[in-house]
Amino acid sequence: MRARTYAIFTVVALGAAGYFALPYTPIPGYVSAFTARVSALTGFGADRIRSRVLPDMEKRLKDANIAVGAPVYLRAFTADHEIEVWLRGDHRYSEIQDATFCQDAETGNATFQTPPPGVYTISRDNLAPNSPKNVELSLTPLPDEDAPSPTRATITYSLHGNCADGPGIALKNEDIEQIYLLVDAALRAGQQSVPVHIFEKPAAMDDSQTLTEDATGNTPAPGLYDAYAAFERTRIPPEVHKSDGRYQVDPAN
Repeated sequence: MRARTYAIFTVVALGAAGYFALPYTPIPGYVSAFTARVSALTGFGADRIRSRVLPDMEKRLKDANIAVGAPVYLRAFTADHEIEVWLRGDHRYSEIQDATFCQDAETGNATFQTPPPGVYTISRDNLAPNSPKNVELSLTPLPDEDAPSPTRATITYSLHGNCADGPGIALKNEDIEQIYLLVDAALRAGQQSVPVHIFEKPAAMDDSQTLTEDATGNTPAPGLYDAYAAFERTRIPPEVHKSDGRYQVDPAN
């Protein structure tokens, strides 16, 4: 009898200890990451906005002879607090939407945490349909082929809603929801990743002009505005890689 009582007491004690210790273990983080991954892959969570936003979006794109699922290109200008959404038609891309960053009066200091000018991508792993910021698209910086792997954590920037504070570009929900659905549809239709080019302002500039700090105190890498000029010339997002700290545009562009 005493042994049985001791065994029951031990099980209860271990259970209680596990319950109180769980928040201090990596397990909740693993569970959160796993559920976020499943949500992104299945689209679960985005359904709450898809049925509300998609019908009007499909009609608007149909009028422009563009289908939902067409490849997407995003271009942002930090000085103007504006992001542009471009979709591919038969061959070239057309701008189908633009949105203004949330301003200080709406979101505290979010506009001062915009990503540094540069080239980023969004892939399936970067989608978070159940984010506390409504929906969220994390930005992956284009890696430098000659740079060593980072030894410390870097800031993760994102496009997100709720005009929420935090690193990235904060947008109103009606804007981020449309961008999210277009990016999600393009990735599902086969686009490997969505390019996101962030500049200080829309202007063709050479390195001597761009190698100065922008309004957020960031210095763009050399060659960034070659990507801007290439898109302005062709209306097709250029293939870009980064080597030895410099962006290089594919000569075909």
